Amino acid sequence: MSVPPEPRRRRQSRLIAFLRIAGAAAFVLAVVGVCVPGNAGRSAALLAIGVLVLAPVVRTGWLAVRWWRRGDRGFALVAASVLAVVATGALVAGV
Repeated sequence: MSVPPEPRRRRQSRLIAFLRIAGAAAFVLAVVGVCVPGNAGRSAALLAIGVLVLAPVVRTGWLAVRWWRRGDRGFALVAASVLAVVATGALVAGV
């Protein structure tokens, strides 16, 4: 007896691909930041930090939109609150 495929198995494949690419980009940028001297290395290191900070923010926004569209308002509002805290911290820090 064969088991039918799970219909929701690939529902977040784009999010997973995005996170893998972001992780690989952060790794490559960090290696370049360590190995390349001068302004180029410093810029690569700053970009690596930016990717590490922004990837979870994008993921949270992605999930907030998904939850809102699916009608799960509670999770969507919690995600929006987390994003508001991050935005407030960035404003207070002067970024």
